Amino acid sequence: MGNIDPDMQPILDDIAGRLTALEGATVPEPGQTADLAPLTARVAKLETAFSAMATALAALADPAQPDGYRRVGDYRRAYGNSANWTLDELIQTQWLGGAGTMGDPSLCQWEGDGSVLLKHVDGAPPRSGVLQLNKPAKATGKWGAILEVVDPGAVCAFFTYASNAREFDFELIKKDGQPVWAVGIHMPKAGGGTVSSEKVIVPLAAGVHRYEFAYGAEAVTFWIDGAQVARFTSADVPGASWEMEAKMQILCSVEHHGGWAGWSAEDYASGAAMRVHALLA
Repeated sequence: MGNIDPDMQPILDDIAGRLTALEGATVPEPGQTADLAPLTARVAKLETAFSAMATALAALADPAQPDGYRRVGDYRRAYGNSANWTLDELIQTQWLGGAGTMGDPSLCQWEGDGSVLLKHVDGAPPRSGVLQLNKPAKATGKWGAILEVVDPGAVCAFFTYASNAREFDFELIKKDGQPVWAVGIHMPKAGGGTVSSEKVIVPLAAGVHRYEFAYGAEAVTFWIDGAQVARFTSADVPGASWEMEAKMQILCSVEHHGGWAGWSAEDYASGAAMRVHALLA
């Protein structure tokens, strides 16, 4: 038998003591009733304690999903080439991305806790587990992901994209030998093309974290675990249109990019992975 949690031992000892007392108690005479009020009160307290413990254990097993987050495993998902785009929500892509990485659903490893591990395999072309949240999509507001970079070695990315090429990015790059987040935006301009902001560099912290950004009339603001890490306004993308109509979809991927991202051929060849727990859209 395994060790008993020390927090549980006082409760178990108390139950054992009360059972012993009951076994030695005098049986009431006919017509008399036993006073069960103290025991009933204690049982009620135990029920409350066990309920609180169950809630705490459930929170440990399932990462926090505040403010409308939804586990990725709870979305209606499909392979890209067979997706029903009017019904399916989360698409496991099967086509080449803008960075030349081929979406490969076999590299989306779905876990029992409702998360998914997106893996990268180098090659010609490189392949990756890539998710595209088709529904819901919106033009403004807040987007978020609860995720963990399990194995840095490629551009782990959480971003939104619109049909007019408006894009907001958390992209993992390598700078001065260390994996860091490059945070930035790309906004469309009249006549085609985009204007890109300067990148804001943010250190990568180990473990599961909440990555968010919000778009409004004045700014695009980025947060990690509720702490602001970047803010961009129209002044950061001169000449671009600060339009607010095109709907954006969430994407999560592990991609092979050019030299700007800092990853070496050896980094890409060794593989990379990112686990996504939940999304907010």
